[in-house]
Amino acid sequence: MKIQHLEYVIAIANEGSITKAAKKLYQAQPNISIALKELEESLGIQIFQRTQSGMVTTPEGEEFIERAKNIVEEFHGLEAMYSHKDTNTSEIRITATRSPYVAAAMGKMISDLDESESGFTISFLETNTNRVIEETCSGMADIGVLRLPTIQLNMLQDRLESKKLCSITILEYNLRLMMNANHPLAKYKEVPFELLEKYPEVIHIESETDIVRKASINPDYHSFNGGKKIYVYDRGTQKSMLDIVKNAYMWVGPVHSRALAQGGMVTRPCPFATCLNRDVIIYRKKNENHPMIKTCIDYIQRFADMIRKDEHETFGKSI
Repeated sequence: MKIQHLEYVIAIANEGSITKAAKKLYQAQPNISIALKELEESLGIQIFQRTQSGMVTTPEGEEFIERAKNIVEEFHGLEAMYSHKDTNTSEIRITATRSPYVAAAMGKMISDLDESESGFTISFLETNTNRVIEETCSGMADIGVLRLPTIQLNMLQDRLESKKLCSITILEYNLRLMMNANHPLAKYKEVPFELLEKYPEVIHIESETDIVRKASINPDYHSFNGGKKIYVYDRGTQKSMLDIVKNAYMWVGPVHSRALAQGGMVTRPCPFATCLNRDVIIYRKKNENHPMIKTCIDYIQRFADMIRKDEHETFGKSI
């Protein structure tokens, strides 16, 4: 049995299929299938029941996976604690849901570190919410940055505390509409929700489900029947679609006006978006005094403060 095999079964349980697990772990599907078969045979138990709807854990499998999660978490924690002991080299691993100002903060931090004489190794991964939580919990990431509806974050609080994770809220805001500066709706100071129906909306299919929209935009949110929708799997494609598709729009979190102007974009508030969302930093409590984690948090908070100031100057109010 190898740690990698445990990571495979945890991914299969989380994703519900070997194909999705392979994609998430950047592994070939046959490798994971073979490893699972060998693991089940060596243990003498069946971890998953193969069904038409996907891989379902057996009762024995559920118990095994819970224990496997604890082992993997401890392993990565030990690895992080005792590897790379070169005192002249700083190392930090950051994982975050997509946020332009967080990426900019990390870029600035790296630029400043580059001017020092000390070496550094920095990993920065933009991914989905579940993976941010998983990697921070397991110790594979030192810091996670989440972008979540407040109601979902409240539901996650017990899980974060059980994993001994600290959390810091850096921004709280309502979602806005992002569109080309020449969009017909750009003339409005506040865009009426009912006007959106006639324009194409760019939607990230993995994270922007109707359930998430009810939590992040408005509990009464509904998809427009017969509306124009563009579903994409890559967040970078969302911005490309706004550039290419005439009069397209999408819902976004805070974006600095300078970055918007460079891309020829604007954001507009919509009174219908009443739900609060939060950007939150999470990290393991035992690492709270780690100098690089403190530095990383400081840079993110400074850029969040720039967003607040920009929001006040642009719209006459702070977030």
